[in-house]
Amino acid sequence: MKFSLLSALVLTVSTASAVDFKTQVAPIFRTKCFACHSTTKKVKGKLALDDAELPKQIGPGKNIIPGDAAKSTMYVNCTLPGDDADVMPPEGKNKLTDAELDTFKAWINEGASLTGGAASPAAAPAPLPPAGGGVLKWTNTEGKTIDAEFMGLEGDSVLLKIPATGTTHILPLSKLSAESQAQAKAAKK
Repeated sequence: MKFSLLSALVLTVSTASAVDFKTQVAPIFRTKCFACHSTTKKVKGKLALDDAELPKQIGPGKNIIPGDAAKSTMYVNCTLPGDDADVMPPEGKNKLTDAELDTFKAWINEGASLTGGAASPAAAPAPLPPAGGGVLKWTNTEGKTIDAEFMGLEGDSVLLKIPATGTTHILPLSKLSAESQAQAKAAKK
């Protein structure tokens, strides 16, 4: 039961994974995808893969489904036959190599972490629990709740650590209830 609650809240799993986003996946996006999918060049299909925009593409019902490359539209479209209308990149332009596809697939299947990877992960921010203590209840917009420690804010996302597993997760603040958003912002201070 706790796992199903957690999976409803989790956007991106971040901790140890074999594929490092910054050194292995981001370079693929820059060389193979940015010509059509970057805010610095152009944004086709409402798909921007810049670091600041990428979190919007990750999660249930989005282009990258953490833990399931086979259901991730971005990966599937990169593996379609060259003559398929939905193949990416289109018309055989700058097609991903087998090694790049393997890296992309492994990254997604490992949870599509934007912060973890083969390289030593950056030290997590020191826990900054609110006055009440470490483990708090966090509720998403659907009303599902988990117990987790506040680890910090990263842009428009909150880092929460599940004490039972020691796993840290990144969740967009917009996916949390108003009370949990306020709790995260208060904990930052």
